[in-house]
Amino acid sequence: MHWRWTAMKKKMLILALAAVFCISGCGGKDEPAASTTDEVDQYAEQMEDSGKQGLIAPSEAVKNLLIKTWNVDGGNDVYKMEADGTGTKNEDPFTFECGFDEDKNITLEIKLDGSEETELYALSSDETGYGFNLASLNGGKDIRLVPADLEFLDMGDERAAGIVGEWKDPSGNRYVFEKDNKVTIKGSDNDTEGTYSAVQDADGTLLLKLVVPGGSLEFAYTLNEDNSQIELCSPGTDVVHVWTKG
Repeated sequence: MHWRWTAMKKKMLILALAAVFCISGCGGKDEPAASTTDEVDQYAEQMEDSGKQGLIAPSEAVKNLLIKTWNVDGGNDVYKMEADGTGTKNEDPFTFECGFDEDKNITLEIKLDGSEETELYALSSDETGYGFNLASLNGGKDIRLVPADLEFLDMGDERAAGIVGEWKDPSGNRYVFEKDNKVTIKGSDNDTEGTYSAVQDADGTLLLKLVVPGGSLEFAYTLNEDNSQIELCSPGTDVVHVWTKG
């Protein structure tokens, strides 16, 4: 089958490559590491000047990934982030910036209006591929942000339970989905292990995302009545992949 990279993972790959050029940090510091955002963004500009078209500043790419409404997993806080770098936390306005630091973290800094204190986090994609883990860099609480417009489905839910099992695509690749959201992709040359999640979006579309080292795959999915066949469509395309169970 044709593997299609999601837009999020394309951008995160660019960021990971760019972060390699951050200055190596010492670790074990009592205060946040110094920012290297300017250096990383300048490197991206140099790459574009050398003929690699279509790149945007890595800090801007991170910000673009965050432009939506997020719920805090396991809590009641709601963050809404806008393209102009403004947002709200439970209706309280703030500004935010994304960047990088000497410890090679992708960073998110939030400053509430009228306050001198900031929330500073190291940002990483979570195992679902839909959310972000935010590890505090200045003594705050670690949190996980999940999209407010998605319902994460338990694998016992009738909308998702049929995914569990072993599937085969027309090319002979096999996909083993465990109930604990682990997946093994068995190709002709090797096996790849990762995680997966099933969600339903605000329009009622069921989505399946596989997260493996180096990237992720997302499909809109439809199971047949006896869960022996699944149709998978990459968002934004008309291409439908059909897998059979067993």
